[in-house]
Amino acid sequence: MSVELKSTSSRVGLAVGLSVALAGLAVGGIWARTSAADARDLWPTPQTESGCDEETAARFAPVVQWHASHYPDLQVEDVYKLLHQSVAGPAHAIEDPDMARQWLDREWDGLGGPFEEEEMFEPLSSDGRLVRVNLRPWRAAGHSPEAVLSAFVRTAGMLPPDSARIRVELDAISACSDRIAGGLRLSARDVQSFFSDRERDGYPAIHHSEKYAQRYQPAYRVVFRSYLD
Repeated sequence: MSVELKSTSSRVGLAVGLSVALAGLAVGGIWARTSAADARDLWPTPQTESGCDEETAARFAPVVQWHASHYPDLQVEDVYKLLHQSVAGPAHAIEDPDMARQWLDREWDGLGGPFEEEEMFEPLSSDGRLVRVNLRPWRAAGHSPEAVLSAFVRTAGMLPPDSARIRVELDAISACSDRIAGGLRLSARDVQSFFSDRERDGYPAIHHSEKYAQRYQPAYRVVFRSYLD
């Protein structure tokens, strides 16, 4: 993840409100404490063996459409990364907490101010429990890097890598490309083809596209929203 102020971070309360767009995705507008059962419930196993599973389409299409409306230059790599994070969370990004701390420290010290219309939270699940927390608006609001680090590590611990589950989920998403790609400047065929290529590689985590990285300069962490409360 690439990034772009320098000041001592203030350690203030972490009561933060969701944006209107993201709040609309939250079930009942209530954020419950995330448990192991909650984590499993985010990704119920698809019920069909072939074709597009309606539940899969209903869970992931709103997330992709939200990001397509906020990031019109999404490339196919960025759609894949978005959906990979929706399924796998951040576990691939953490080898150990010390490395995660060093990574965040380096990124935090180089942050500028928030971009125009940059949201603090972006949905990765249709119920709003799993999110990207953007570091620029988080820092500008006076929140600490420690809170993000704690939530990041806890989220990764709740979602340990499970290649079998990830494969099942991303296979199901690929089958729903025509439903999920609505609103993108990409064809469903391109999305499905990219997923098929990654399937042969075992659905690895990847970086954002060069175009996305240069245009939007992403600086975020994937967390369960309730871990920031």
